[in-house]
Amino acid sequence: MQSDHSKPLHDPSRLDALRRTALLDSPPEASFDRLTRLAARLLHVPVALISLVDDRRQFFKSQSGLSEPWATGRQTPLSHSFCQHVVSSGEPLIVDDANLHPLVRDNLAVADLGVVAYAGVPLFSPEGHVLGSFCAIDTQPRNWTPEEIDGLKDLAASVMSEIGLKRARDAAEAASKAKDRFLAVLSHELRTPVSPALLIATAMAADLSLPPEAREDARTIQRNIAQQTRLIDDLLDVTRIENGKLALHLEPLDLHDVLKDCVTLCGAEADARGVQLQLLPQAQRHAVAGDQGRLRQLFVNLLKNAVKFTPTGGSVTVRSVDGTGQKVRVDVTDTGIGVEPEVLPKMFDPFEQGERAITNEFSGLGLGLAIGKGVAEAHGGTVQASSPGRGHGTTLTVELPTIVTAQSRGAATSGTGRKHGKAGLNILLVDDHADTLRVMSRLLRKLDHQVTTAESKAAALAAAAANEFDLLISDIGLPDGTGLELMQELLATRPIRGIALTGYGMESDIRQSKNAGFTAHMTKPIDFQDLVGIIERGCSSEHA
Repeated sequence: MQSDHSKPLHDPSRLDALRRTALLDSPPEASFDRLTRLAARLLHVPVALISLVDDRRQFFKSQSGLSEPWATGRQTPLSHSFCQHVVSSGEPLIVDDANLHPLVRDNLAVADLGVVAYAGVPLFSPEGHVLGSFCAIDTQPRNWTPEEIDGLKDLAASVMSEIGLKRARDAAEAASKAKDRFLAVLSHELRTPVSPALLIATAMAADLSLPPEAREDARTIQRNIAQQTRLIDDLLDVTRIENGKLALHLEPLDLHDVLKDCVTLCGAEADARGVQLQLLPQAQRHAVAGDQGRLRQLFVNLLKNAVKFTPTGGSVTVRSVDGTGQKVRVDVTDTGIGVEPEVLPKMFDPFEQGERAITNEFSGLGLGLAIGKGVAEAHGGTVQASSPGRGHGTTLTVELPTIVTAQSRGAATSGTGRKHGKAGLNILLVDDHADTLRVMSRLLRKLDHQVTTAESKAAALAAAAANEFDLLISDIGLPDGTGLELMQELLATRPIRGIALTGYGMESDIRQSKNAGFTAHMTKPIDFQDLVGIIERGCSSEHA
């Protein structure tokens, strides 16, 4: 039978509160160690402890000055614990000389740890449970002053504040990881079903044997799938930006070349809307260190936004000029509907599109400008908006830091990789989505590649045991394992190039596929022409 004294130690609600701190058996942390060192200095004691007490031991979340082997072990049984009495009573325990104190004179800590004088105060959880004790220990008798006890109580309060902050940080990190995982899974589930549809539409649009109307219908399907894919990508990019996880691959770039590419990409859309789009590259300093794909994304988003809100007969002008200091400034100016002053500060907020009437007239999630702002800031730059008001157009201004010289990119990416002629490759294609497997294998065979298909990791390994393959094209998620494991097991027995196919497009997913040995990573839905291009370049390391 438990004594009244020991009942609080075994209280299930107290033990549950202690477990929920996630501190038992956790490694030392500097924030707690600073507090025990401070206690030792302020109270002039050789030992200070943050002791968490469960029903069978005390665990030292932090210790200062404890002798071995206790310092390394960071715990003792309750037979060596004064702190258990603090937990049992819920009150401070003040011992001037343990050898004379009836409660602790027989405690083994006196002989084994050299505890003589002890001052311990409770560590209260927000619910009122005593989790343990913040204590100071001396190896000789002493009279503890009221000021010393008050100081110890203040430090104990600081410990509980730190525990609260740690729990809040851990909860926030867990929520962030859960949100990232949810978005990754959502992305995968949305991308996978449309991948075979895009493959079929791409093949039909390029098939000259089909009637023109059928090819145009296929191109319509392509455009709509591409739009859905962009929305998924935008949602993931907003999450990356909010979490500070937007990865950049910096290289010297001529910003004027980037702007020319963006104007070309948006030209057809501008022409279709009857909007004149022109580029005026006037900056003398236009070499930047940037991620080419992300900078294209930035300026394409700004251009599409300008074209979208400019009526037929209007114009969009992209002008670069030298900015202040070592910066280049790019103004994207339209003659569109303009922006009211009160809307300007909110233009770069996610899902913000201004007034309800405008939102109803112009579709979209309102993510382009938010993503553009995040990309610019990740490059050390800024994006701002200005407008004289409704009906007078808008100017979006980007400033980016320049570098002294731009490295010539020339044909650095041309001619690399091996071209494959009609002989084709021997390809192992692995995907558990039957429609994707069927359509992609048929399209690859049309290019004279020999294709062996498998719907699982086990089937793929069996096929690889019986054949020599030049290339593995594999989905990451398989019913009996992962494409990452498959790639690693194949590489352990033979050299083979690999292209990862997946609905997961987060930076961590791309990094994992590269670490597993894949030389390219493609996010579903798969554009077949992009896949062909990667194959023809010899699977040079890239992400599509």
